[in-house]
Amino acid sequence: MSLDRLGRWRLPVVAALSLLIAAFVVAAILLLGRTPTIIDGSPSPHTSQPSDPSPPADDTPEAAVRAFFDAFAEAREVGDPALIERFVNGTDSSAYQTAAGFLLGQVEIGKASVVTVQELTDFQVDETEESATVLFNLVEGGYDIDLASGEPLESPVTLPIELVQAELVLVDGRWLLDRYGATGG
Repeated sequence: MSLDRLGRWRLPVVAALSLLIAAFVVAAILLLGRTPTIIDGSPSPHTSQPSDPSPPADDTPEAAVRAFFDAFAEAREVGDPALIERFVNGTDSSAYQTAAGFLLGQVEIGKASVVTVQELTDFQVDETEESATVLFNLVEGGYDIDLASGEPLESPVTLPIELVQAELVLVDGRWLLDRYGATGG
């Protein structure tokens, strides 16, 4: 059916189709994943708690590493190390101390970070019955924001690829991060 056949209904039909397309685009954006919300040109940090505190469905060392880094990205936006606690082998573990130290250092100077790029690739897993060592490539990017206002403090930057080693332990059937860091290689 061509629009010329619609006559006087052409404008209302075009308007209705435009509204449907706009609603579809908004729904797709909301459903496909969260990106920093931009209102009046400034990104706002994500402030809600994750809705599901359960471990990843695929409880493997790789899934545990991915879950930790996802939670760490959320924690960086609000400066809250509590968001990573369920993914580490206790608050006295090196993994927790490293991440919490970074977060609290940022908070102390009034900053947080918005992660816009987080790619974990090329996983190599050496697993035993009670522990695992995971090597992977990590590319991260983002920018710092003022913790109070959410205003950006810098332009987005993507860091060079880094080889990271993570050590995990199996506790009550769950893989938990015990320590991690760049290998320098």
